[in-house]
Amino acid sequence: MTAAHHAEAFSPARRIGTLLTLAGAAAVSQSFGRFTYSLLYADMRDGFGLSNTVAGALGSLNLLLYVVGSLVVALTVGRTGLSGAVRIGLAGNVAGLALLSWSPNVGVAAFALALTGFCAAGVWVGTPGLAAELLGPERRGAAAGWMTGGVGSGMVAAAAIDALLNRPDGTEPGEAMLVAADLSHPRNVYRVELVIGAVILIALAVAVHKWVRTPGRTGFGGARAALAKIPRAGQLITAYTLHAFVVTTVITFIVDHLEGYADLFNARDATIAFSLIGVGSIAGGPIFGRSADRLGRRRTVTIGFCVSMISMVFMTAYPLLEVGGQALAWTAAFIFGTAFTGIIASIAARVSDNLSGDEFGAAYGVATILFGLGLAAGPWLGGVTADWFDSFGPAFGLAVAACVAGVLLTGWGDDPVPAEGS
Repeated sequence: MTAAHHAEAFSPARRIGTLLTLAGAAAVSQSFGRFTYSLLYADMRDGFGLSNTVAGALGSLNLLLYVVGSLVVALTVGRTGLSGAVRIGLAGNVAGLALLSWSPNVGVAAFALALTGFCAAGVWVGTPGLAAELLGPERRGAAAGWMTGGVGSGMVAAAAIDALLNRPDGTEPGEAMLVAADLSHPRNVYRVELVIGAVILIALAVAVHKWVRTPGRTGFGGARAALAKIPRAGQLITAYTLHAFVVTTVITFIVDHLEGYADLFNARDATIAFSLIGVGSIAGGPIFGRSADRLGRRRTVTIGFCVSMISMVFMTAYPLLEVGGQALAWTAAFIFGTAFTGIIASIAARVSDNLSGDEFGAAYGVATILFGLGLAAGPWLGGVTADWFDSFGPAFGLAVAACVAGVLLTGWGDDPVPAEGS
């Protein structure tokens, strides 16, 4: 029995439960293990007494190890299968969250962020492929949308946890955090996320432990063979990398950037903007996933880059924010969130066309390596430019340029038609 046949044998209730569990795994690995650091960026920077350059480099460390993890997954997924990659990756993320909830010094925090980054690759490469097997070839876009919706839900949950726990004495981020020992707020946020992650890890073990799979080719040969089946793979993966740079630049620095406009935004206003990116990303996966299934993958990705560019300008440019205020920033944040996961869902659906489960894992693993490089560039470059120019504006300008390049890469040619029965 193949993995696809096994998935088709699931009852409707088990199918939905498994999809929710996979989405939860995506939330823990991507949102808790990665994007929570963006939310707590100022707290951890000031708590450990770091510069923007070093604090940004910590975020990039997480993402560089994500690149390494993606390479490992691409080379080994033929042996572990998608379900094995997800189980191992989620277990590593839970261990990393445990370390972050303790983090007595910056060295432990750095190791924990590296661990969560490395292990997140297995979860992200595996979950869209497993979801596609559950929903069938005609709904690959929707399957990817389920997983990106999980990431958005995790971002909203992280923002809610941050708000509910509050900060010591009701201070703003960075205040009363100047002593390295006073990192109680970020530690408490990670402790709540650790409990949620442990529960989802148990649910995942129950949901996928008997997932039957057909062994596939592994190593570079298998990855090359899988990529050869994807029309215009080079342009697609380059666009994916550019999108990663855009996303990580905005998510890492948007809270600190908006708080810099003290006459317009306080910590609560900036956190709401972050959470609305998460809310938008919940909707973006299903919306763009359906569009990818109906309008075509390329057209949907092009639309996504245009939406990202316009919403990012409205969310970060002071002259526009001075006129529109919080309402403009919050609306733009929500719209940016839809494009964030929408582009990812569309590209994941395109990669899965004409590929089996393990082939998808190998090809998407390679794509994720370059995606991770784009992710890693954002925090590092943003931190450096913030120290040089005393502003995150130049980094956001580069992100706008990346959107323009993404439109040029994807805004031509016809959408390839998937092979019959793929």
